[in-house]
Amino acid sequence: MVSINYTAPPTCARFMRSEAFTRLIAGPVGSGKTTACLFELFRRALQQEPAPDGLRYTRFAIVRSTLKQLRDTVLKDILDWLKNIASYKVSDNTIYIQVGDVRSEWLLIPLDDPEDQRRLLSMQLTGAWMSESIEMEVSLMSPLAGRCGRYPGATLGGCSWSGIICDTNMPSEGSPWHKFM
Repeated sequence: MVSINYTAPPTCARFMRSEAFTRLIAGPVGSGKTTACLFELFRRALQQEPAPDGLRYTRFAIVRSTLKQLRDTVLKDILDWLKNIASYKVSDNTIYIQVGDVRSEWLLIPLDDPEDQRRLLSMQLTGAWMSESIEMEVSLMSPLAGRCGRYPGATLGGCSWSGIICDTNMPSEGSPWHKFM
């Protein structure tokens, strides 16, 4: 039996309760933003309606500027929290979550390589997480939004939820992210 206990801090809990298609949580280092985002993806995987075969399929892209940043931060946190149900396949840069009837793929997508950028914008996703979003172009939001809600497809029952979540430190005043926020 897998037991995972997480209690979101108040701001993170409000972020997780939102049903908005695009959500962003900003705050200082150590405020729990990354953990809230990983549990938001996990919660959405658990809430996915089962496909005709009884399994709950989801696929999320986790986007950050570089693969090293993804591996040094997000990957470590996910494997620490979900160690008994998550496995990481280095060759695919994918975390596979398998627990009960849940089958979820979490793809680590760096943006430092044009090939990875093209790969991201051709994916069929349930949702996406932009980690440290102010390090990326805000213009990525629109094309990324077009990739969400496409997996699982109709033959697997469709998406119960789709969207983009973002975490970040506060942007500089007047920056594109500051204006977006």
